[in-house]
Amino acid sequence: MVTLSPTAVLRQRAAKLRREGVEVFNFSVGELDLATPAHIVSAAIDAAAQPENHHYGPTGGDERLRQAIADRLTPRAAAPVDGSDVLVTNGAKQALFNTFMALLEPGDEVLIPAPYWVTFPSSVRLTGGSPVIVQPSADRLKVTPDNLEAARTPSTRALVLCSPNNPTGLVHDQAELRAILSWAKDHDIWIVSDETYVDLGFRPVPAPSQVEPRMSDRLVTVGSVSKSYAMTGWRVGWMSGPKKVIDTATAVQSHTTSNVSRVAQAAALAALTGPDVTAEFRAILHNRLKLCESILDPLGLIQTRPDGGFYVFPDVRRFDPDDVTVADRLLNAGVVTVPGTSFGAPGHLRLSFAIEEEQLHRGLLTMAKILNDWGN
Repeated sequence: MVTLSPTAVLRQRAAKLRREGVEVFNFSVGELDLATPAHIVSAAIDAAAQPENHHYGPTGGDERLRQAIADRLTPRAAAPVDGSDVLVTNGAKQALFNTFMALLEPGDEVLIPAPYWVTFPSSVRLTGGSPVIVQPSADRLKVTPDNLEAARTPSTRALVLCSPNNPTGLVHDQAELRAILSWAKDHDIWIVSDETYVDLGFRPVPAPSQVEPRMSDRLVTVGSVSKSYAMTGWRVGWMSGPKKVIDTATAVQSHTTSNVSRVAQAAALAALTGPDVTAEFRAILHNRLKLCESILDPLGLIQTRPDGGFYVFPDVRRFDPDDVTVADRLLNAGVVTVPGTSFGAPGHLRLSFAIEEEQLHRGLLTMAKILNDWGN
C-alpha cells in the first residue's frame, strides 16, 4: 500500500503547530533554505518570454539540457556520456519511477538497503515490483555484500544505492563500493544509483561506473538540480543509462507527464552551465554540520559523521527504545524531526541542518534541553 510521504505529514503537523502559536524548529525539511541563484532565475524569466517555450517540447528533454547533463555525468562515467543517453524528468522521483517501469516485471524484487529514502519502496510498488529491505549488520548504517546476498532470491532484479545517503549522509568508500558492485555483476543485478546529493559531498564520492566499469551496461544513474542548486520547486531531474532503458523510460513518460516545463529546463541549463554555486553551498552546510556537532556531540548523538548532504542521523535509543515516542515529545515542544522508523532504521531520528543558522542553533538548544531533562 502506498501512503503519503512521512515528511509531507510532518509538514502538515508543523503548519498546524504554527497556526496554534507554537514556535516551530523544522528539522524535517529536505531542501536548502537558500534562494535559487539569481542567474538561474534570470534565465527562466528570459525563457518565459520566448513563445516557443509556451508549447510542448521533446518528451526526452530539450537537446541542450540533455547534453549539459551528459557533460556533467561524463567525469564520473567509464566512457563519455551523450545527450541521447539522458532523459529529463520531473525531479528525481519521476526518474526513479520511470527507471523501475523500464526495468521491472510484476513480482521482480528490488533490494533497498536500510536506512533508505522513503520514496524508494513506494516507487518500486507503484511499478509492480516488490521492495526488499536489506538491513545492515548490527551497529552499522551501511550494508555489505554478505547482507545483500542474504536477501537475494531468483527474483532479485535490481539494487538501489544512494550516495551520499538520505537519511545518513554516509558514502561507501571505493573498497566498499567495489565489493558491492562486483557482487551485483556476478549475479546480473541492475544498479540504480541515486546521486541527488553527489554535488554536496564533503569529500569525493566514488562513481560506480569508474569503480567497476563492467557494471556500465547495467547501471542507471538518477539525479536532479533540486538539492545542489536550491531548486526543489523547479522539478527538474534526470536519468541516464543504456539506450534500451532510456528509450523505454521515454515512452513511459510520453504517456504520463510528457515533457518537463521548458521554462524550468532553461533554468536547469543555466544552473549546470553557469557559475558553480555548489562550492559555496557545501561550505555553508559544512559550517552548519559543525554547529550540529557542537551541540549534539556532548549528548553522544553523533555516532556517524555525514560525508555529505544536509542530514544527521542520531541514535536516540538511550532516551527511549521507540524513536516515534522521542520524535513526538520533541514535536510537542516545536522541534520537528523525522523518526528513523520511516527510513527502515528504528531508534534514530533524521535532522536536516539545511535551515537558517540562527533557527538551527536555537532549535538544537531546545532539542538538547528536552533530551537532557529526559535523560536526568
